[in-house]
Amino acid sequence: MGEQGPAEGMESERLALACWDYAWPLAREYRSLDRVLDETLARGFNALRLDPFPHLLAAPARGVHMDRCELEVAADPRRDLSASKATIRIRRGVRRLLQGAADRGLSLWLHSHFLPDSRARRSFVRRPEDFVDVWAQTLGLIREWDLLDRVVAVDFCHQFPQPPAAHGLIRRVFGRSPERPLPRHWSEREERSLEAYLVEVPRALRALFPGVRFGVSCGAGQSEYLRQMDTGELDFLELTLWLDDDPRFRLASGERLPVPGRLGRMLAPPVRQLLMEATGEQWLRRLHDQLNRRLAFARLRRMEPVLGDGYLQVSRSPASLPRGWAAFIEATVDQALTAGVSVMTPTSLARPQTAWLWREQDWLARLNQRIRAGG
Repeated sequence: MGEQGPAEGMESERLALACWDYAWPLAREYRSLDRVLDETLARGFNALRLDPFPHLLAAPARGVHMDRCELEVAADPRRDLSASKATIRIRRGVRRLLQGAADRGLSLWLHSHFLPDSRARRSFVRRPEDFVDVWAQTLGLIREWDLLDRVVAVDFCHQFPQPPAAHGLIRRVFGRSPERPLPRHWSEREERSLEAYLVEVPRALRALFPGVRFGVSCGAGQSEYLRQMDTGELDFLELTLWLDDDPRFRLASGERLPVPGRLGRMLAPPVRQLLMEATGEQWLRRLHDQLNRRLAFARLRRMEPVLGDGYLQVSRSPASLPRGWAAFIEATVDQALTAGVSVMTPTSLARPQTAWLWREQDWLARLNQRIRAGG
């Protein structure tokens, strides 16, 4: 692996990411698209991270493209989304969204969860060349719409190689249902198979779209596996950083206590709030230690580190901004800025469907201004 990664020499604009992800055609808060785009701008964001559903935009290898899509979405508590079904005209919807973002000067950070639809099109995205094909068709359409200059990056497989984005990949590489957890230990054959995606997909896409950065996102567990693989073709590594995933925090906050049903749900929020008020510095240090380790790995491999998902959930919708929580988020953002991160979200909870936080326009605007100014 060479000393210079592909990201070197590429200008990195400071971006405050609003994480719309795949919620934009599903949640009612996005129905008035112009209004919610204006609200996003008013809160200081200068970039949208969103899912353009590349497997649905792309025409199949055999057959005719069907623009009418029926999405089938499982509940996602971390994104404040209930299980739902939705019928959308995908190309018209994506074009309208991207045009609205471009009209407001918002940059576009694309990724995909490869969500299921009624024709099971994600099952056909299995091999490295399948990822290349759907993303090349997607970016080609965006270029036809004269909007490619707004696309700064593509995370070609969200949370690589975890489901749901790696649905077809998992069957091919691991020979198991994507509904089952991945094995804890990967064979050398499995590692080499996964490495082919990290090398071949960004290399092929960069040859077609040299002005766009290509990389992947991963959680704490997956980044450890990446240490065994060639990451020299990745421009960036998008990190997921949730204190909620720390086993010690989950135990201390009561999430692992054997308290049944409704009583457990009633106890958890006040326990978490008291915990943050009493020992918030301890948990902040733990999260920052994890952040620094992962930033060091990304930079050692010459990948730009990006913070796109995190940092601490709130158990219930509060009536006002929780002071301990807000201080924790601000300190995490400041730590990342001090460490030189230039692309990040203030918190991925800052999205239209999380109403209690979306109301905090001034607080979000101040935090995003710090991200865009570098501190």
